Amino acid sequence: QLPQMHRMLTPKRLAKAVASGAFGVTFGASAAAIYGPSMTPWRRNAAAESSWKQYLIPLQRVLPVTAAYAEGKGTEADVKDDITKYISEDKYAWPGRPGLVRFVADNRKEIMSSGSDVLVEFYSPDCPSCERLSPVIRHVAASFKSEGGIVIGQMNVDANHDEEFVPANDLKLLPLIRFFPAGKEPVDLEERATVPEFYKFIKEHATKPYSEERVKRESDKLLAKTKARVRKVVQRQLKEDDTMVAVKHSPCGPGQIEAMTRLLTSLVTSSQIDFSAAESNRHCLNGKQSEIKAHWEQVLTTSTAMLENIKASRKAKGLPETPK
Repeated sequence: QLPQMHRMLTPKRLAKAVASGAFGVTFGASAAAIYGPSMTPWRRNAAAESSWKQYLIPLQRVLPVTAAYAEGKGTEADVKDDITKYISEDKYAWPGRPGLVRFVADNRKEIMSSGSDVLVEFYSPDCPSCERLSPVIRHVAASFKSEGGIVIGQMNVDANHDEEFVPANDLKLLPLIRFFPAGKEPVDLEERATVPEFYKFIKEHATKPYSEERVKRESDKLLAKTKARVRKVVQRQLKEDDTMVAVKHSPCGPGQIEAMTRLLTSLVTSSQIDFSAAESNRHCLNGKQSEIKAHWEQVLTTSTAMLENIKASRKAKGLPETPK
């Protein structure tokens, strides 16, 4: 039944339900988003690198270089080299994402020289793993929004690049999560990027003091809000989907639905996997095997009769038994 649930929980519904000013979650373009963030690296293909080097470069950076080449002040190789070493988006605010800094090539020196510890996720809009990580990095950033010594941000590597900041060779596999402790060498997060792993990683490498209690309190509030929203979506989907009607009215139906709800809610929110209702559900299934068998035999009989009636009705109207 779980794969069927995955089909029902469309990203559009989830995104609509859990998006908020506090959390600002945006789920991906695939139902795989409910599996939580994956650290499976995404390799930037030739097309992505081509767009990064050519099509997404702001015109104000390309034109002066091109003009210099036209005037004989540089070679074609110089022009290409200059373009790929440094490109930047414009500086502007990132509304609806509390605590999350928008890193662009033009502001990174200003931020990095602030004396704070800085954590950056380098991502591409075309990267599925980056998209699944987005709700987690936003949650962590919102939790740290009151901690002045810790800066958390994202940089779109398709539209920004500074070779002095992060070499292009380090950006071939995404997402790249790199922590820049003040006065120390940067370190990368290699583990699966869940919310607890982020907190553990920051605590291990931070040089600036921060309140773990306050961060946890903020995180718990955000998580509670998100779980409540996701739970409403799951419950509504279970009620609306015809395939779950038989489960709902089965002898152990309420327990099965509750178990699936808790499990899927924990997956969507990238929290501890919740199997808390699974044990009681298992006891019910083991104790009511005969009733469950009779229920599903009745479901099969009813479904078969309905299908035959539909076929007969279509045949009487001169239509094919099965729609094309």
